[in-house]
Amino acid sequence: MDIAIVTGASGGIGAAIAKLIHERSEGQLTLCLHYNGNAVAAQALSDSIPNSFIVKADLATAEGRQALRDAVLAKGTPFALINNAGIDKPHEPALMISEEGFDKLVATNLKAPLFLMRDFAKEMARNESGVIVNISSVLARKAVVGSAVYRATKAALEALTQQFASEIGPKGVRVVAVAPGFIETAMTKDIPEEQRAGIKKDVALGAFGAPEAIAETVWHAIENQYLNGAVIAVDGGMAL
Repeated sequence: MDIAIVTGASGGIGAAIAKLIHERSEGQLTLCLHYNGNAVAAQALSDSIPNSFIVKADLATAEGRQALRDAVLAKGTPFALINNAGIDKPHEPALMISEEGFDKLVATNLKAPLFLMRDFAKEMARNESGVIVNISSVLARKAVVGSAVYRATKAALEALTQQFASEIGPKGVRVVAVAPGFIETAMTKDIPEEQRAGIKKDVALGAFGAPEAIAETVWHAIENQYLNGAVIAVDGGMAL
């Protein structure tokens, strides 16, 4: 069976992506739902998607990435990898960046998707078919106080998207990035109202987006067979 892997599937964007892939593929893609923290949400999501399965793994470690790969290969053939798992903390102003914070953000937001791309692309290349979608961020192109390392990881992820797209495109594997703006999820719900109002002023559409807007774009990246190496902004015009 062909498998679509969604990392960080227990979060708002990840869950929306997983549900839409199942719906639009009409069940032809089996969903592998990765999580590392919220087991209850991951199980509830799996219960709502027939034939899906969950995998708990710390993707910042080689052991966790191997566990995910082994679980997928035991079920079938990886066709789509959605590198959605990520963290945005700690928020450290430029002059207060710590090595601990740097290591944590880089391990989760850059090292993990890089090596998942490497390992799953090898499997996809054997079948000369597959697609990888990396979830980046509007902050790869926009400065916000406290986001220095986070935005550096996302900018690097976009560069890796283009590099992998160039190198493995000839092997039948496409790589695309989707760069969300501020989306209504658990990650953004704790932003103070005054700060939210300030952010919205920077968004041409004047509002935070819905997780489904990201899911729709991810499906477009999966479905469009001539899309490769692109970074698609879904930010309401924040990066303009």
